[in-house]
Amino acid sequence: MKNSDTIKALAVAIEEKDNYIRMLLAQQGNNEVQISEYRQIVSELSEKLENYEKLYGTVFKPRRK
Repeated sequence: MKNSDTIKALAVAIEEKDNYIRMLLAQQGNNEVQISEYRQIVSELSEKLENYEKLYGTVFKPRRK
């Protein structure tokens, strides 16, 4: 009986780890999508800033000491 209980406990632990791994992989996928969206936003804003600077000059000037 003791071996049977140990095996069941190990099986439950393995299943819990598998579930945790699945959850982490899902979170990773969500993070990758979010990063992709942020990259697109940065690209669009950079393009808009570049166009603005072409029309009106430099927006952000280096700080002088």
